[in-house]
Amino acid sequence: MPLTLFASLGTAYRFLWNERRDLFAYAFLPVLLVSFVQIAGLWATGDWQLHFQPPVPTPPPTPGEPQIVINLGNIFSVQGAATIANGVASFVAYVMFSVAWFRRYLIGPEGMTIGAAMRWGPRQWQFISRFFMLVGLVLLLGFLITVPVNLLSSVNPTLGIFGRAAIIVGTLLITSRLLLVLPAAALDRKFGFRDAGTVTQGKSWYMLGIYLFSLLPALFALIIVAQLLAGLADSLTGPSLSFLFVVLLVQQAIMFVAIASQVTALAEAFRQLAPPSVNITV
Repeated sequence: MPLTLFASLGTAYRFLWNERRDLFAYAFLPVLLVSFVQIAGLWATGDWQLHFQPPVPTPPPTPGEPQIVINLGNIFSVQGAATIANGVASFVAYVMFSVAWFRRYLIGPEGMTIGAAMRWGPRQWQFISRFFMLVGLVLLLGFLITVPVNLLSSVNPTLGIFGRAAIIVGTLLITSRLLLVLPAAALDRKFGFRDAGTVTQGKSWYMLGIYLFSLLPALFALIIVAQLLAGLADSLTGPSLSFLFVVLLVQQAIMFVAIASQVTALAEAFRQLAPPSVNITV
């Protein structure tokens, strides 16, 4: 049977629906962790009340008026600490969930509790190392390609625009092909970037579709729910920290459905392209 994008996405979504109880169980702790850190940061900074106020346009600076100087002390303050905490909590929750859900799809129930499946260990550190190696590799390639494109832009701005668009598309194609190292890390398999490039040869657009289209349904749902919740917030008589916490829970729940969709689709691609019988190296 030929490998097609829609067949892989259909398989992934059917799995998510059939295993929706496990999906809820696996995502419960990450959703709660990220939402709690976010609401704690908003409470500590006092910014949570801004979500219930209409945005006030910033007037343009008056000529001759002294400009505001950014104070580094303000950056490394409560707002800065809250931003860092949100980023760390979101990334930790993403790693915990992704590793556990990769294994849930590719191995199945391992006869352990959800807490044991989400427990942090060497496997998660290996996943993180592969993740940052992937990010670093893509950034390096993007930088090397950007240098000649900048030179081209200085000669012909129109060609420079097309060159930048080609860089974006090329970067997405490379990134999507190399993403197979992530499910391999979750399975403790010796599967490197060269292996990912080998097994995805001729499958660049397929992998790009897996990378992008697996996210779209949940992201559309997030936009619709955000509009509905914004309407409910406008109907409140005043700011409500409890309501904002519920909003964050709903938003994060949808976000982790999106993550689960992408992880499942990527795991299906890995299952199809890199079965255990394939001879792979580091």
